[in-house]
Amino acid sequence: MEISELPKAIEKAVEAYSKEVETGIEQELEKTADKIIEAIKSSAPRSGGPDALADSFIKETFGSGSNRIIVIFSKTKSGLVHLVELGFKHRSGKFVAARPFMRPAYENCTPEMLEAIKGIIVRGGG
Repeated sequence: MEISELPKAIEKAVEAYSKEVETGIEQELEKTADKIIEAIKSSAPRSGGPDALADSFIKETFGSGSNRIIVIFSKTKSGLVHLVELGFKHRSGKFVAARPFMRPAYENCTPEMLEAIKGIIVRGGG
C-alpha cells in the first residue's frame, strides 16, 4: 500500500468499526430491555385476573444509532404503575405501601448491560 492510500484505508477501518459497535450496542439494548420486561413480569403484582398489571408491559424503540431510546411502559395500566411502585395514601387516610418492581428490574439488569457495552467498544462490535 502506498502512503497516499493510507488515509482512505484508515477511514474505511473507522467506518467499519463504528458500524459494528453501533450494531452491537443496539443488540445489547434490545436484549437488556427484554430482560427488564421479564424481570418486571416476574415481580409485578398479579391480580389473579386475565388482565394483570405484570402482563401489560411492552417496549417501544425510538430513534436509531447513537440516538436510540428504548422505553418500557405499561400499555394498559399506566395510571396504576406509579401508585404500586411508589406507594400512596388512600382517600380514607390509609397508607398503601410501595411494592417496587420496575426500579429493581432496571437496577439488576443495567450493570451487566454497561459491562457488555464496554466490551463491545473494546472488541469493535464483536
